Amino acid sequence: MPILSITGASGFIGHHLTLSLSADQAREVRLLIHKNIPKHVKDIPGFVPIKGDLLKPDTLMNLFEPGCTVINLAFIHRPPLRENLDAIKILTKICIEARVKRLIHCSTAVVVGGVSDNVVTEETPCNPGDEYETTKLQTEELLKTKAQGHFEVAILRPTAVFGPLGRNLLKLAGDLIGGNIVVNYVKSCLYGARRMNLVYVDNVVSALLFLANTTLNINGETYILSDDEYPGNNYRDIETFLIREFGCKDYPVPRIPLPPSLLSRMLRLAGRSNTNPDRVYSSQKIRKMGFREKTSFEDGLSSFAEWYKKTSLRPKQEE
Repeated sequence: MPILSITGASGFIGHHLTLSLSADQAREVRLLIHKNIPKHVKDIPGFVPIKGDLLKPDTLMNLFEPGCTVINLAFIHRPPLRENLDAIKILTKICIEARVKRLIHCSTAVVVGGVSDNVVTEETPCNPGDEYETTKLQTEELLKTKAQGHFEVAILRPTAVFGPLGRNLLKLAGDLIGGNIVVNYVKSCLYGARRMNLVYVDNVVSALLFLANTTLNINGETYILSDDEYPGNNYRDIETFLIREFGCKDYPVPRIPLPPSLLSRMLRLAGRSNTNPDRVYSSQKIRKMGFREKTSFEDGLSSFAEWYKKTSLRPKQEE
């Protein structure tokens, strides 16, 4: 198999991707590490950590080989976000010089921004609403333009990725454990069946590897990945699940469903680009290619809950 080079290997998705690849010792995996080498990738046969920076071309020279496949997970979150465009220009230039074969870029489904569609697909015109969404979309477009005629590019747009070590669901979990029960109750009434648009991290990893390894023609294509097909991917059902998993007491009075229009107005006032509580993202395009999820949504929630209990609810040691 061709060498696999990964940028952003130290991040949340990168952590789970490298864990998944650690069992595949038949392939050399080169990891761009920005700072410290993560403990879980040390001494794994076939793993080659390379300290570097996407904004420093001279640190990338040993990351790629002719014919290799690249998975780009990197994103610079510090301002100015436009540095990500500089990073993509550098990355594509080095990839062209190294004659890589394929690059899979992990973007985000929220680049669609403020659209009225209840069902978002890859064909939905994007209307980014803030600097983050705009930068993510510009990065996609720049990558496709720069790579054209040199190497294959495919874009994966996951929705809100959750799982152990991830940030999504942390606030809800923390509020249920130690938040104000009255505030939690009001939020539960307000959010109700609002779609959460979550996707479990293991499924994102599986999709990235599926696109990296497929023999199908995916050049220039974009693929959305979500767990929105699961009916329980909404605020009320997830909250109920976590209340049960954490052993919390449910609210003493029944929830009073508030009109979705009220939530939409509040989201608009908060400056959110997605003000539609019913919006879902379709993964039918990648499914039609043969991709299947590795982990069910409910099993993903269970894994998150177990990890949260072990890391956040661990009793403090007595001094």
